[in-house]
Amino acid sequence: MSADRLAAALRPWRWECAWALWAVANLVWMVEMPDWVSVPFHFIWVSLTVLFGFRLWSDAFTWTLVGLVVLSTGIVLLTSWAKGMPADELLEIPLMFAMFLAMMLHTIRRRAATAELQRVSEENARMLQRERSFVQNASHALRTPITVALAHAELARGFAVAESVKVDTAIVADELGRLRGLTDQLLVLATADAANLARPVPTDLTAVVAAAHRRWAPTPRRWSVVRHDEATVLADEDQLILALDAVIENAIKVTDDGAPIELAVVRQNGTAAIEVRDGGPGIAPELLDKLFERFMRGTAHRGATGGFGLGLAIVDAITQAHGGYVSAANRPEGGAVVAMHLPLADGAPAAPGGGDRSHRAHPPAAQPATAPAAAVPT
Repeated sequence: MSADRLAAALRPWRWECAWALWAVANLVWMVEMPDWVSVPFHFIWVSLTVLFGFRLWSDAFTWTLVGLVVLSTGIVLLTSWAKGMPADELLEIPLMFAMFLAMMLHTIRRRAATAELQRVSEENARMLQRERSFVQNASHALRTPITVALAHAELARGFAVAESVKVDTAIVADELGRLRGLTDQLLVLATADAANLARPVPTDLTAVVAAAHRRWAPTPRRWSVVRHDEATVLADEDQLILALDAVIENAIKVTDDGAPIELAVVRQNGTAAIEVRDGGPGIAPELLDKLFERFMRGTAHRGATGGFGLGLAIVDAITQAHGGYVSAANRPEGGAVVAMHLPLADGAPAAPGGGDRSHRAHPPAAQPATAPAAAVPT
């Protein structure tokens, strides 16, 4: 075998080779200087313990190496004892072996626990992927028959003569429409992660909020954009609009006609927040920590029809996929604020913008609810 091939073969074992040379040097020290025999003896065992902690050899290799150390150091100590070394020095052999054995067994247990934790983590990841694939495939499979059935229900309602048939077909069409909405939301949840973002591009949040204001202005609420700091983030604009519309739709459901809904873009400390402040009765304190969980629903506000409890969960998933987070809180003046916090594209410090300068980028802490708890019909 050539020198290069030998070096390549030994490269993965370079630390073991270095330790072997160190151990041999200390064995020579033990033989040549019997009066100092305990010092190199401890050097060998301590260095072996340290190396094992870093390398974590297989059990067979470890036991083989420990056996060689016990044998070689034991022979030297016995030889030194025969030459007049105190007998109590021989106790070092079982003592050091016992200490190394305790450390090794502890390390093996830790390694087994880590391997089990890794196995559970990988299994959970596979289960999550299977769940996501199932939801995605099921949503795709359900959309076509629901759409066909909805079209036939609408057609039947148009041709119905008897009033009872019209009522029945209207109910069927409404429920099919709700099912179609549910499958669409489940599909969004199954695909709303960082891996599925379609090439995030620099996106002006002020323009996104202004477009949302124009889009929702015909809804009979008192709309206003109270703050519009300049802020650019890296985002999939379509998904960002989907999340913002879900927050606004939720605000509409808990806000009476003519009551205010305020939109804002607040930039601060390297982040930007899109805030939607509604004119409803606020969020029940017990719901604040659960607001963005899937299928979390509150009591319908003033008879409004509740959703499936997926709207704000979609907002949370999309915001996290963009490296941000979503928050909600009650406002001291009444109503609630839901904010999507996103990292700025440039990461620059915030420059104060116009509008409501007294409001913080992070929503205020939840206030004690004095009004009836609002619904969260997402």
